[in-house]
Amino acid sequence: MHDPAPPMRREVFRMTDDDARAFLRAAPFVHLAGCAAGRPVLKTVNVVELDGAWWFHGAVAGEKTAMLGGPVVLAAEELVAQLPSTFVDEERACFASALYRSVQLHGALERVDDPADKARALHALMVRFQPEGGFRAITHDDPVYAGEVKGVLVARVVPLRIDGKAKLAQNKQPHEVRALLERLWRRGDPGDARAVALIAAANPTVEAPGFLQGPPGARLCCALEPAHLDAAVALHDQAAAGAAAPEVVRRRLLASLAWVGAVDHTGALIGSAHRYLDRATGALACHIAVAPTLRAGPLADALARLLADHPAVRGDRGPAPA
Repeated sequence: MHDPAPPMRREVFRMTDDDARAFLRAAPFVHLAGCAAGRPVLKTVNVVELDGAWWFHGAVAGEKTAMLGGPVVLAAEELVAQLPSTFVDEERACFASALYRSVQLHGALERVDDPADKARALHALMVRFQPEGGFRAITHDDPVYAGEVKGVLVARVVPLRIDGKAKLAQNKQPHEVRALLERLWRRGDPGDARAVALIAAANPTVEAPGFLQGPPGARLCCALEPAHLDAAVALHDQAAAGAAAPEVVRRRLLASLAWVGAVDHTGALIGSAHRYLDRATGALACHIAVAPTLRAGPLADALARLLADHPAVRGDRGPAPA
């Protein structure tokens, strides 16, 4: 990328290039915008990042094909939280706002003709969007796939620049950020716990509100992400001495009603707690796991309190944590 990003009105909201790419990489779909025959075109595509470019597939005949060779934009966005005016003032509507993240990647759209590259991109798309597997590897010389690889359009966006914006209260005073975290946690709408986690991470110098305060050396998080999955599976496997297969633990974590945790000063995961529906019994279950060196300390208790207060399970009288 060599095209400099234009100034942003509030630079405090700008994502780093690495964070913007990570956001785009995790987006379930993106919008592709460009021109075809002099007309603006907007399409929705699934993309995968390979070799520094962003690849997708489509029909050989269509508007995507007409966009080849021209400048395009890939865009993705996420509404983090809708903030009512009443969070700030009981009467004035002007305080209504929203927190969000958005990324735009500007580049040139190229057709991919090499069969091996096409097959590699198609296989990468399958791995991304069907991570559980269950399919035969895609190669260009496999008779099962040769016709499909030849007959499908594969294109890539070669990036010139990427612009990312994360509006997560970074422009607010510390006491305002803390008040916002408390209000979102108490409101407890779907997505509010994740909003709290994102806001807290974007404002690391703000003292954590009471519900997020853990023991020294631990920073509590009220909504863990798939990026924490491997480390969490390892913690739960150690704590339960392999009582459940890793793939079972993985499914439980991803399907949890609530999943909280803790990291140390390096960002390494040192604790994980989740409440989930046990498919075998049909009952709610809970499991807490912390790093072996911390099992005799207060971290497990802090995670249990945070999990019990989580909006998705608040007031639930399920079983005690295992």
